[in-house]
Amino acid sequence: MGDLTIYYQEWGAGSPLMLIHGFGSDHTVWQGIIPLLKDNYRVLALDLRGHGLSTKTPGPYSMELFSKDLNQFLESLDIDQAHFVGHSMGGSVLMEMALRYPDKIGSLTLISSFASVDSYLEKTFKDLKEILSQEGYGSFFNTCLQLTYTPEFIEENRELFRKIGEDMAQYSSISALQDTLDACLKVDLIDHLEGVEIPVLVIAGSDDYFTPPYHGQNIKNTIPGAKIEIMDGVGHNLPVEKGIGTGHIIRKFLDGL
Repeated sequence: MGDLTIYYQEWGAGSPLMLIHGFGSDHTVWQGIIPLLKDNYRVLALDLRGHGLSTKTPGPYSMELFSKDLNQFLESLDIDQAHFVGHSMGGSVLMEMALRYPDKIGSLTLISSFASVDSYLEKTFKDLKEILSQEGYGSFFNTCLQLTYTPEFIEENRELFRKIGEDMAQYSSISALQDTLDACLKVDLIDHLEGVEIPVLVIAGSDDYFTPPYHGQNIKNTIPGAKIEIMDGVGHNLPVEKGIGTGHIIRKFLDGL
């Protein structure tokens, strides 16, 4: 794919199911969900441009660029159409893709996602960008933890998060993360979603302080026929905090198509 190498892992067989992580994350976010999906689907989890083990190309980035990458990725594997699951910014990428390449998408599951940036989300993204530039990756990672998980889950998994933070610091690019934050700040898709005819499931956490559940409700209210599930007592990163429960919701939706 030109100057870009996309890292991915693959499990199972059947209809292709693509898992698209959010800002600052990577393919490992889906570990708790994959066991519930791989027996019935060909599951592919990739790292977006600038993230994980994929190429850290120079910016600027955009949802359009990420969606073009996904389309080229499908073509490179001779996949005509796939089901897609996106977390947070990954869902924003997929909504952009649904507008540009609707024939490539069998269904969309959007977890903790946003289709527009209000003043609250704008401040969050700008604060994260400032922390990255002024204080470095460690402070950025710790701030993201507070935004992403409930306090109880953080306390129960402090050693795990310490290890994850150390590992991600080794291969994360501050400039790529800053370019991704700039891309997030420009998300403005909500007024274009009324024409989406793809089956859509929105999943949100009741205690999500990063992208509060009204973002998911707005998406559900805009896309004709979209469904929504609100998971009680859960924060932003549903695939990690409630992987089994989230996986069951996704399976039920996909099996009903």
